[in-house]
Amino acid sequence: MKIKFQNIGWESKIVQKRATFSISINKLVVNGSCLEKGQTLHCYLAEDDKKRAIMVVYLDGRKRKI
Repeated sequence: MKIKFQNIGWESKIVQKRATFSISINKLVVNGSCLEKGQTLHCYLAEDDKKRAIMVVYLDGRKRKI
């Protein structure tokens, strides 16, 4: 997997409500990607070349193709 960064980054805090954990997405990313409240995003756990854990989130709402 080769990842191309687009020089946009933000910090997200992990929030817990009962048994569910969540993170936030910057409003500029939401608006720029045409995301809407309630939309489902597909997220996957992966590793980079240095064996660091990363989370890949597809913002188009479609599942990953294998």
